[in-house]
Amino acid sequence: MAITNPQAIVFCNEKVRPTADKYMQLYWLAKFFTQEWVATNMGSLIPNTADIVVDGSETDGRAPITGQMVNGLKTNLDLLITDLEANSKAKLNGLSQIAVNENP
Repeated sequence: MAITNPQAIVFCNEKVRPTADKYMQLYWLAKFFTQEWVATNMGSLIPNTADIVVDGSETDGRAPITGQMVNGLKTNLDLLITDLEANSKAKLNGLSQIAVNENP
């Protein structure tokens, strides 16, 4: 039976598909981030330590970040990729069917 409720249709068009698009964008961003991390050997340049990254934040008002924070982000992106690609990419395939703009 088809879902024809106007409120449901608006929700799908205005919330579901845009959310899936953003989720797919995050997936591709995570893929590119981790590929560049590996290709540029960032793991050795940004050790998983409490040392602060001197990136200008001390003068421009941003909160400082540490090597642990950066490595934590990398770990979270790895987890996102692993989750979406598990079981023959079942979740990723389902997500890409909902997203309007699934390609990077």
